Amino acid sequence: MSVDKELVLKISKLSRISIEDDKIDSFIKSFSEILAYIDLLNSASENGLKIKEKRNVHYSIRDDELISKLPINEVLKNAPRKDGNFFIVKKVIEED
Repeated sequence: MSVDKELVLKISKLSRISIEDDKIDSFIKSFSEILAYIDLLNSASENGLKIKEKRNVHYSIRDDELISKLPINEVLKNAPRKDGNFFIVKKVIEED
């Protein structure tokens, strides 16, 4: 797939990201490099190379720790509307 100005502008419009005119050439180059790398990966699997799966992966997840927090009355000072210890917010869910 060739990347040109028209494609970059279409992607920009679909993703709702504005791209300045002087940056379009940079995006064309970046998209072309990304697509070339994807083609390289695809050709590797077509040439009989198998992609190995990672195994025995250890994810280091930190323990939850209780940290100091603001007292409820301090938090509620910023609330435009409140009822007791609760924020009052606009209803966003409609009932059937």
